[in-house]
Amino acid sequence: MRLVRGSSEFRGISAQLGRRGLSLLEVLISVAVFMGAMTAIMFALNVGQRAEVSARLQSEAVLRCESVMGEIVAGVSEAVSSDDNPFLDDETGTWYWSADVTAGGASGLLQVTVVVEHRPEMTGEPNAAFSLVRYMRDPQLFLDAAIEGGSQ
Repeated sequence: MRLVRGSSEFRGISAQLGRRGLSLLEVLISVAVFMGAMTAIMFALNVGQRAEVSARLQSEAVLRCESVMGEIVAGVSEAVSSDDNPFLDDETGTWYWSADVTAGGASGLLQVTVVVEHRPEMTGEPNAAFSLVRYMRDPQLFLDAAIEGGSQ
């Protein structure tokens, strides 16, 4: 008797034998699917971690830039151009700020541009930066007016 795959005798014999385990091909496919899923999950976690670090550095750059600009506007720091100034409160020594003070286009007006950068020691290239531009009155005008008023 010859058994043909579609015949009822063949189906009866295979049902009687039963399957006791997984074939090697099924195991390999399931491992490949599992490894692919794990790779995708790890990639997503890595992207999320890098985005979190970038957002944290950007937020700190904004706060530091606003702080320096506030000091210049309040007169705590002199309104002069300067480059690559380290922050005194930075324990890692990776935050630097620069200020550019130019004429603001009108008499007695200054344009102050402050740039804050985070430069890790390894690369030296900034991986987070923020710049802020503000117009303010020239503080020298107030000093000149006070001197002129006091001499009269």
